[in-house]
Amino acid sequence: MRDGKQGAWQPGLDQAVNEDKRNRSLQDLCERHRESLRKRDPVQLARQAAMSIRQTEQGSFMLSGEHLACEYRIIWPSLAVTDSHGSPASLQTEALWLHYLDRADGQPLSGRWVNLSEIGGLFYQQAFQGYCGDMLAEYWKGNLEGLRKSCLANGGWALPEPGDLAFEWRILPRLPLCLCYRLPADNRGAWATILFDAAADHYVAADVAATVAKKLADRLVSSADKDMI
Repeated sequence: MRDGKQGAWQPGLDQAVNEDKRNRSLQDLCERHRESLRKRDPVQLARQAAMSIRQTEQGSFMLSGEHLACEYRIIWPSLAVTDSHGSPASLQTEALWLHYLDRADGQPLSGRWVNLSEIGGLFYQQAFQGYCGDMLAEYWKGNLEGLRKSCLANGGWALPEPGDLAFEWRILPRLPLCLCYRLPADNRGAWATILFDAAADHYVAADVAATVAKKLADRLVSSADKDMI
């Protein structure tokens, strides 16, 4: 920033303006989802989204489900999203839950892992692989035990395959993710990718799937305990 120059670039101000625009866009998106959801039966909606539901003493409904091993609640008909203690969820988490509820159609999970391109994300696949799979492989390299401990610490459970290491997470009630990791071998580096159930597009759009996978990948790096690994 250059003082005294009218119209000079102000990084802090520009960042705040962009953040405000993103928040307003998310708020508008949440309101559109709420408008759509209020036209639907909450009991059927809970069944399609694989969430528990109960009626409160006040006569409203409460839908419950987990996101990254944390419980969240959605109150009907206000469609306010809170954590298990009743505190409001972040705007990003609120938008994720409302998007998931609005899109959920009850399609059974397939049990087949596919990449992002096969659930409508062909346009995003190359970039997604770079900022998720390639980022994880670059960070963990041959440290399979460290990665395993980070996966466990972040609520994942081990799978027998695919790769040298595989872990699954239930990001939302019907949105499982799988990390597949291969150790360096034969003059090639480590390789990683995040996969989705083939039915994932019945519950979230491809760009949302990529966003939640990136959130998980960042946690596997940022929460790594150096003493642990």
